[in-house]
Amino acid sequence: MQTVEATYRALLVLLVLLALATAASAQEPVVIRLNDAVGDTIDRAERDSFSLFPNTAGFEQAAVLELPGPEILAEVTLAQGDSSRHIFYRLEPNQLERIRFLVNSRDIVAAQLDSDSGAAQALAAFWQELEEHPLRSIAGEPATADEPPVPKATAESRFSYALHGATLGSVVGGCIGAYAGYTLEVPGHFEEQQCCDIWVSPRYSVDLPIVMATSIGATAVAGVAGYAIGAAQDRRPAPVRLESEGNEWRIGCAGAGVLPAIGLGILAYAAARGTMFGRERDWTYTIENDPDGWSALPAVLTGLCVSVEVVTISYQIGRMIDRRKAKEAEARQRALGREP
Repeated sequence: MQTVEATYRALLVLLVLLALATAASAQEPVVIRLNDAVGDTIDRAERDSFSLFPNTAGFEQAAVLELPGPEILAEVTLAQGDSSRHIFYRLEPNQLERIRFLVNSRDIVAAQLDSDSGAAQALAAFWQELEEHPLRSIAGEPATADEPPVPKATAESRFSYALHGATLGSVVGGCIGAYAGYTLEVPGHFEEQQCCDIWVSPRYSVDLPIVMATSIGATAVAGVAGYAIGAAQDRRPAPVRLESEGNEWRIGCAGAGVLPAIGLGILAYAAARGTMFGRERDWTYTIENDPDGWSALPAVLTGLCVSVEVVTISYQIGRMIDRRKAKEAEARQRALGREP
């Protein structure tokens, strides 16, 4: 009975952690719309009309992004001949509200600037302060005026590689803990009875500190190593998100992957727990000094990592479809534009 209760407890922890991790993994920069007239992107005409980013040479378009944290950045695309690059300005909430006011109250602002030279000086000082510290990427690297065109930095590889490392580390740590933290007290054997031989399941004792330390430690170390590898990948050229690229497929695929992810996570948990990470073939073994079932946590960790892997892969597949459809739509628009 205690084993069944421990199993249900472990599965409940798996489902709760999966829901939290799925919500965290889906976090991407969210576009903040200044108003419906401007939309998600500020083009050059709107920039001139609303007097936005006046000191940014080569301005092509801009978007305001909210990052997890939370942090607000203005992503500005600069045209440089036949190429382009991105810079970022960090925005405080009050600065964002002031930009929103400039957009929503254009006529009032224009009248005030014409009649009050102090207001014009204050607005110029506002933009000078905001634009004097451009960033090269979301990571916060300072930008220089003469650097070559570079694509937008992302954190996609960091998350993916950290997740891959954590999954691998949870399996390796679970295997190490299974061999280092469990002691076989009574091997599985047959006992002779009057009518027939009865199988007696193997019985183990567990050193929980060793099992927990190896499982959590290996998961953390492998996750950090994966993050470091992903950080190096993120610094390489990456595709820039297209203006017409939507979120429909990535969100849909991630949602469709939740149930298979839960199923595979439970299967991974059951296999790791039932076989003691490959050490024991008899799934009916008992652990004599673990009445609360804490030794199941390494298997829960592995099941959680597997589940999040499945949701993440589903999301990435949907993102590929979104980008492919956006490219196809742009190709159709260019073809229509060439028609007489």
